[in-house]
Amino acid sequence: MLTSAGIMSLLFLFFLSWATIANLGDRVYNDYLKGDLCQMLPSPSPHPKGYSSHSAPPSKQNTSFPNHVPIPILPPIRNYTDAELSTFVLAKDILSRAKDPVGNAKVAFMFLTGGPLPFEKIWEEFFKGHEGKYLIYVHSSREQPARNTSMFQGRDIRPQKVFWGRIEMVDAERRLLANALLDLDNQYFALLSDSCIPLYPFDYVYEYLLGGNMSYVDCFEDPGPHGQGRYMDQMMPEVRRSDWRKGAQWFAVTRYHALMIVADHLYYSKFKLNCKPGPENRNCYPDEHYISTFLHIMNPANLANWTVTYVDWSERRWHPKTYTKNDITFERLQLIQNIKEHVHETSDSLGIRTVKPCLWGGQQRPCFLFARKFLPDTAGDLLQLLSNVTWPLSRHQQERSSATFRF
Repeated sequence: MLTSAGIMSLLFLFFLSWATIANLGDRVYNDYLKGDLCQMLPSPSPHPKGYSSHSAPPSKQNTSFPNHVPIPILPPIRNYTDAELSTFVLAKDILSRAKDPVGNAKVAFMFLTGGPLPFEKIWEEFFKGHEGKYLIYVHSSREQPARNTSMFQGRDIRPQKVFWGRIEMVDAERRLLANALLDLDNQYFALLSDSCIPLYPFDYVYEYLLGGNMSYVDCFEDPGPHGQGRYMDQMMPEVRRSDWRKGAQWFAVTRYHALMIVADHLYYSKFKLNCKPGPENRNCYPDEHYISTFLHIMNPANLANWTVTYVDWSERRWHPKTYTKNDITFERLQLIQNIKEHVHETSDSLGIRTVKPCLWGGQQRPCFLFARKFLPDTAGDLLQLLSNVTWPLSRHQQERSSATFRF
């Protein structure tokens, strides 16, 4: 029987670094996988028999959050620090725990903006009729103007000023996640900008995100100057150069991954201290590296490795292409909708281009649910096009394919 001192010791172990739900990384993982005492916890199937994360969702979708991958039990290979032990214990506990079924799973739509939201009317049309399946959160870094629609009124969270390319950008993302995690019904979390639009009607987006157990985080290995060239040796030993990943900041993550990001302290601190803009810091931008690297170390098996937010980098500048009123056509939006492969290109002299299919349910599906960057004066044309042509056509196509693929 545990004494009060023993209980307090256990509590201290769990809360010593409660904000550090970070994996011990490949370094530690490989250490204990090599040990004879390494065991695997039983891993109940997250889906009905015969169903996997790459098969079509069952006809009656269970929107409770699935169980996770098996977690190795830490063997006594070497003496770990208290921080490492508490980190591993917390990570193992969260990753191996099945989420209690929820009555109505919701998607948290989190808007990161400098102030106004020029596409409120579009999002209002997108959300209309789907109350109870979503919640909205807005982080305004400069000002909190009056919102134009009732759906967005009162949805601003406590903000702090955000500076492009600095750790404050990651702070704002984590702040949005923390506020959204307070609602236990929120099972999926999509980060959006003020220049984002939805490419598909709500039902399609909802089923796409909640129909599996993957997080859509852009994550790839770039050996060039804009990838591993930004790595600094001070990231060791927790983050090795081989762990370093790059990706777009616009993510859509499961509740498990959202919890890990918010609670992490160890890896976040490494990036806060050693990933900064400026030539003396190798022009490192934490919003392009922190979450992709952290989740790659933590749980790469449940990363889709592409973002569901489309941007056009064909101009090869520091910022993606900005769409004007002349760009708003049905054909352009349809072109984006029809993209079914995600592309990564290294930033070194070789410029190696990797093209992979976007697989959902074992089938090649459209990669992108959202798109950016659209200028504010495109709002009216986009609303007419999306609500009258693009979304109705998408609904019609879904109905035609529902006999073979429930989506």
